[in-house]
Amino acid sequence: MGERLVVTTMRNEGPFILEWVAWYLMLGFDHLVVFYNDCTDHSPELLQALDAAGVITAVPYVPKPDRPVKQTTLKLMSDHPRIRAAEWVFNIDVDEFLVVHVGDGLLDDLLATFDMAETHAIAVHWRCFGDSGQVRWTDDLTHRRFLRASERRHKGNVFFKSLVRWPMDFWRLGVHSPKGWRGKGAWGARPNQLKRCDGATMRRYHPKDNPVMMTKSRWITHDYAQLNHYASRTWESFALKMGTPSSVAGKDRYTETFFKGKNRNEELDESALKYSERFDAVYGEFTREPELMRLHHLCCMDYVERLAEVHGFEAEEDPRWVHHRDEAVRLG
Repeated sequence: MGERLVVTTMRNEGPFILEWVAWYLMLGFDHLVVFYNDCTDHSPELLQALDAAGVITAVPYVPKPDRPVKQTTLKLMSDHPRIRAAEWVFNIDVDEFLVVHVGDGLLDDLLATFDMAETHAIAVHWRCFGDSGQVRWTDDLTHRRFLRASERRHKGNVFFKSLVRWPMDFWRLGVHSPKGWRGKGAWGARPNQLKRCDGATMRRYHPKDNPVMMTKSRWITHDYAQLNHYASRTWESFALKMGTPSSVAGKDRYTETFFKGKNRNEELDESALKYSERFDAVYGEFTREPELMRLHHLCCMDYVERLAEVHGFEAEEDPRWVHHRDEAVRLG
């Protein structure tokens, strides 16, 4: 059996890295490959420290000019030897947390739910989470802080991300679903099928002819798993994105309308909390490493400075900045 990998791209995501990495190690993924570019915070140092510890593979890169960032990284992912050799690859973002509803809630339990004789990829629908009425950023765990989400059939959840088996059978990974087909046999014949998280085959999807990235609302399912999507976090944090090009579309789409569409708080969803004991055990390994935590606090200082620039306050007078400075000094 090959590795089960999470792959992603990052830029200036320092405060969120340790929680996100711990989450996927806790679920049972073997490794993470992180491509990062043009960072102005201390996240490259943090990612490289995690790389040195063998937890992730950190890959710096320079995006191609005048093209959306994701177009560069998708090619890099397809060429990366560790990704090429993997059995399963999950290409997601740092604001997305997989929650499995079968068995003990781990990756093995999700995979065991499907018949591998007819499964080449698994589509996991989003569930959009809102700010839970909170406005300001704090250095608290995302999956424990934001517990209110959209209704399950909300139109924002029509998108899915794909757990892809044997990624080299496709031309390349996609943002939402793999593109192109070069595997054995025809697509649509067993085992070359994309499954939803209720076991149904997504017959409309074809990696070459129709590589869809969403379903109709009536086909949204979270039976076996869901992908918690914390796109809005808080308004204070979201404002950092406003006026910047999307890494996928290459244009500014981060508007107040976008925030309102993703900031869903209709229903309480505490399903991520079931992992508390398992998560704390993995995350605790990071928090016991002084250098990782020093770099985390430096990233948090950087983050407050970015917030201050956008929102018009003095970072050095903000209690959050002072706290993270003191912790970084203590650990240094």
